[in-house]
Amino acid sequence: MSKKLTDKQERFCIEYVIDFNATQAAIRSGYSEKTANEQSSRLLVNVNIQNKIQELKSKAVEKLDITHTDLLRELKNWAYSDITETISLTPSEVKELPIEIRRLVTKYKHTKTNIEGVETEVIELHFVSKEKAIEMIAKHIGFYEIDNQQKKIEIPLFPDVYKDNSDK
Repeated sequence: MSKKLTDKQERFCIEYVIDFNATQAAIRSGYSEKTANEQSSRLLVNVNIQNKIQELKSKAVEKLDITHTDLLRELKNWAYSDITETISLTPSEVKELPIEIRRLVTKYKHTKTNIEGVETEVIELHFVSKEKAIEMIAKHIGFYEIDNQQKKIEIPLFPDVYKDNSDK
């Protein structure tokens, strides 16, 4: 049976799932700024707090009605998008792009200039980071975990047990 969380611990959990910054969550929950880093580390290893955080994350996922597959599909769209589809578009043509392409745009800038009687329109689009999308996909599907597992070094806890005692 899990122990009931204090009001402060409960608040920490709620604050933590906002941005997953444990130190800031501790500060926002009323813990001292001086000790927030240590307090947050201590709080995050508490099984009851881990369970509460998992419960809050599950509720958020349920409320958003988003699945792991949905997220990976969107990240794949980022990673394999083709921005050449947006080169030399007018503002109205940008609006007519498929939603999958429009969702990739993080910034839109439309400027008109008049140089020596010639009016020029420039559309500047900024897109999501392909590198970030690929990194996020790798984390979600466990590429790094597999790689880290392969690099794992086993360090014996009791080195004397492994000593060669044949010369005694």
